[in-house]
Amino acid sequence: MARSLPETRHDYHLGGRIVSVALQRSARRSVGLKIDGNGLLVTLPLRFPLTDLDGVLRLKAGWIVAKLDELATRPAMPALRAGSSVDWLGEPRTISPGHARGGIDADTIRVAGSAQAALAPALEKLMRREARTFLAERLALWAERLRLQPSGFKLSGATSRWGSCTSAGTIRLNWRLMQAPLPVIDYVVIHELCHLAELNHSPRFWALVAAVCPDWQQKRAWLKREGARYFAW
Repeated sequence: MARSLPETRHDYHLGGRIVSVALQRSARRSVGLKIDGNGLLVTLPLRFPLTDLDGVLRLKAGWIVAKLDELATRPAMPALRAGSSVDWLGEPRTISPGHARGGIDADTIRVAGSAQAALAPALEKLMRREARTFLAERLALWAERLRLQPSGFKLSGATSRWGSCTSAGTIRLNWRLMQAPLPVIDYVVIHELCHLAELNHSPRFWALVAAVCPDWQQKRAWLKREGARYFAW
């Protein structure tokens, strides 16, 4: 496990505004940027000169400001309670708490928690459990059809990305995708698999996606329009 030091905070001028940045030193080789509900966290190698960070942040200023603005406009996290409606594979289901083991029924989602504060963690645990199998199956299905085999598969808990593909061929898919309709899930899977052939968003990449998912633009637009609520709890 990488050794980390306590966080410190510094203010930087980015995109015409002052952005408060949490800094953390860790035994890693490169600078890491993470944006979530707490703002921007930058993880630095132990010997990285702090004077060099300003240039790194300026290069990423457009992305940082856009992600911070996106998070600011997301709906407030709703308080999950018995009877709350949560999508499962695109279909609304009712939260039913207090069960010995979580599971999915025709119109309900059974979760183990009973206290209101425990419902969101219990629901996440259930979604992660189901996603490990379901998303792996969709990935294997499309990998065979596309003849593009990833080197590995992992679940992601990213707060703003549905999936990713590393240069080493590992594909990560967000467990929150279990809320989305199956055709949308498949678009994300196809998108990441195509990065095994084209690790970019060039015309050749989109041509690969379109060959098996001709309506990818509609699905991408749907995610941008509807997907934010899947990050709301």
